[in-house]
Amino acid sequence: MSLWFHFMNKTAYSKTLALLMTAGMLLSGCIFDTGNEIDIDDKVLEPDIEIEPVEVVTTTGCENLNPLHCMLPFPSNAFLIDDNSTTTGYKVNYASNTLPSSGTTSNVEIAALNRFDGFSPSTQIMTAFTTLPNLTGVANQYSIATSLSSDHATVLLNFKTGERVAHWIEVDDRANNPSATIVFMRTLGALDTNTTYGVAFIGLSDLSGNAVTASLAMQAIIDGDLTTSADIEDRRGVIDALLDDLEELDYQRTDVKSAWVFHTASSQSILSDISVMRSDALTRLGEDGIGCTVTSSEDDYGGDDTLLRRIRGTFTAPQYLESQNPPALIVRDNNSIPQFVEDAEIPFTMVIPHVLADLNESGPLVVFGHGFLGTGEGTSNYLGGWAEEYKVSFIATDLYGWSESDFDTLGLGMIDPSYFQHQAERIEQALINKMAMIRTFKGICSDLDEMYSDEINLVNTSDVHYMGYSLGGIYGASVVAVSPDIDRAALWVGGSGFSTFVERSTNFATFAELFSHSAAYPERNDRALLIGVMQQMWDCSDPETFLPFANGGYESVIEPFSFLSIISVNDAQVPGISSDRAARTAGIPVLDSSARLPYGITPQSGPISGSAIVYWDGGYDAMPDGNSPPPVGDAGKAHNEIAIIEDVNEMVKEFLHTGVVIDTCDETCTFDYSAETSED
Repeated sequence: MSLWFHFMNKTAYSKTLALLMTAGMLLSGCIFDTGNEIDIDDKVLEPDIEIEPVEVVTTTGCENLNPLHCMLPFPSNAFLIDDNSTTTGYKVNYASNTLPSSGTTSNVEIAALNRFDGFSPSTQIMTAFTTLPNLTGVANQYSIATSLSSDHATVLLNFKTGERVAHWIEVDDRANNPSATIVFMRTLGALDTNTTYGVAFIGLSDLSGNAVTASLAMQAIIDGDLTTSADIEDRRGVIDALLDDLEELDYQRTDVKSAWVFHTASSQSILSDISVMRSDALTRLGEDGIGCTVTSSEDDYGGDDTLLRRIRGTFTAPQYLESQNPPALIVRDNNSIPQFVEDAEIPFTMVIPHVLADLNESGPLVVFGHGFLGTGEGTSNYLGGWAEEYKVSFIATDLYGWSESDFDTLGLGMIDPSYFQHQAERIEQALINKMAMIRTFKGICSDLDEMYSDEINLVNTSDVHYMGYSLGGIYGASVVAVSPDIDRAALWVGGSGFSTFVERSTNFATFAELFSHSAAYPERNDRALLIGVMQQMWDCSDPETFLPFANGGYESVIEPFSFLSIISVNDAQVPGISSDRAARTAGIPVLDSSARLPYGITPQSGPISGSAIVYWDGGYDAMPDGNSPPPVGDAGKAHNEIAIIEDVNEMVKEFLHTGVVIDTCDETCTFDYSAETSED
């Protein structure tokens, strides 16, 4: 019920009652000048008492529902404005004071954020209370199904379908202020695009057994009391509607502690940049690409008898950034549409295994995705074993945005988050570069002299697939989705939803200390919210944007693709919750012999023709359940040691060659690295 309807009906009732009273008194002659009360038929009617509105501190540019932080709860429609030019009918509207200032910057404005027509479908959802809630009985990552129970203390409601959405709850393990600690509502994968969601926390008690208190603004809405905040009154009707929905679900309005609404961005908005750049680049590339140049060719590279040759050079790719050197933004016209800047030479590295020359035959070409802050060239130092075993050649280039050359930009972003727009837009350009590389080597550069041995072209560029490890395993889905010339990917230890898992990764330790420095963001809640905001920019390239379209594609922007996701249980670099998210978002099955069978992923027996996820357990130490920093020490073992396991590699090789996931597990998918590497 809207505020207007509520008060208009209350006023109408009062007026009607007054008229009836007056008429009755005139007819009976019972009019008394008592001044304070009226006695009618032995009933005493008290005079109207004027109630003062609830004083709510209001700051323009903030979400005024929660006084603990300008941006809480997050995300919220408080930061949307109506805009009939967009697909959703909204546009993000962060003010100059919305994002928290760092110890170095007076204010932070990120232009890219206000171009979106809603919030990230991969968003983190968070609020805070003045006391720490007791989460006993509340769904955690091991009891997700509980979140759908009729009396669960938290609700995530899809307004389009009217259905509850499964989720889990955790308190911020990195918090240092119990009177303003963030509580996260974790989604299981990407939410629906262009959809309104309602969030509610209900009936919670704190660790002392006392009821968690709602904010003044929230309590006023619950009680139907007017506030002094124009912002709260403008949005009261929407929150009231959510409270009505909760009552229909048999929750008591008076038990609600926090409730708000947000709307997700449309696919058209999220993919607008990449769709324009992709379309323009494909036109410029033509059917065969523009060209390439070989700058070096080294025989017997590495000296271990695995690689016949390493070839280095450049390929030509259309560019849309203001500079090839970071930090750099996409060049845009007055309508914010990306503009072509120039054709540029982008480095590539190719390796060809000895085995193909020994067999005198050609093998498929596999595009390889490097790890966090790595380079395409650096991959040649460890690809020999895979190339020899799989009988394939590999080609690689940098994933700009997360490559070695982006380290300084990422560091600057910890102090001034506007630099994350530069980083995010570099990733978009990287996807265009990889698309250009694939087309070029399937076309005009498919028959280079350096590919030959004894008059046989060892590189079959008509058969091109993708394999990525770590970061390359994360962004592989994005690469194959954008490129029309490749549709199969083997993804080692990857995941999706970058902001959800970044604080759970040992890779974040490199930047965490700087991020919390007094020159950056010493306040914990500022850091948590900024990571949430960054996801809105990362969405344009995050695999979670592309995974929902793996089976059917999306318009002319995303091609259908299949992938095999290989996961190592207790990985400290790419946490399992992100791997689970990727599988759920894509709607793929989990091999039924997997060491883990996560909630919401359907088990299926092998062989599986098409996509699947497989969890392998090497017996490594469990990682922390929360978002606290994982131990560094031996934490990289689960992430790295799986790479040499024979049964795992047999599974990956078969998928790359045939697109079929075979079950190479012995009843269950486990491995023993020590036994695998011990001498006979």
